[in-house]
Amino acid sequence: MGIWNSTLAYVGARTLLAGAMIALLLRRRVGPWYAGGQVVSDLSCAAFLLGYVNADVRDDIGWLVVPLLLFVLVWETMRFFDNRQAAALRDENESWLDVALRTYGLVWTWGFVLPAVLAAGFLMFELVAPREWPFPNPRPPLVCSPRVVQPGTELTLTMSVPHGTELAVFPPGGRAVTLIPSTNRPFGDVPKITLLPDTLPQVFRDSGVYTVAVSTQGDVTRVCRIRYTR
Repeated sequence: MGIWNSTLAYVGARTLLAGAMIALLLRRRVGPWYAGGQVVSDLSCAAFLLGYVNADVRDDIGWLVVPLLLFVLVWETMRFFDNRQAAALRDENESWLDVALRTYGLVWTWGFVLPAVLAAGFLMFELVAPREWPFPNPRPPLVCSPRVVQPGTELTLTMSVPHGTELAVFPPGGRAVTLIPSTNRPFGDVPKITLLPDTLPQVFRDSGVYTVAVSTQGDVTRVCRIRYTR
């Protein structure tokens, strides 16, 4: 089982436990605002964990990780001290349910909240120091989407920056066609570019596998392949 599938299973188990906790809160009539705060905290933690193992989710979260992490820290800290205070008031008449809930709270904090907070910390570190932390399942330096292109379909190239300043396409059985020359220095800092094959008839002529290459002074550093069907 890969890291992504393992994380999905972990987040799924966490969501089930969170749902049970929220149902318990509602049954104890703590108020919908309290249950709502728990929902926001749990969804935020799930997003942190998924973002740690998936670059697309990580990009979608972006700087939103900062306010969400602050909310989770404040919320979970308040809930921890509220539970401790409630436990102190009923120490003398503590039931087996109280013991079970206290144990559950400790397991929840150490097994499900702390890993999510650590994941959020790495997401924040990525924002201030990109590509300095080795995340699992890193995005390839050049991604072509979609992998199968037809007339009328846009081809999107997603690239980690900085990269080479030349963009070329190798048709099947033909010579490379340079779309952006190496003299175009600003291209080296462009994270995404969209091509429309219909506007490039000199490149996309026949059906087959095309290779898209980004290079630096003639040295190909990044490639991706797509299939073009007419």
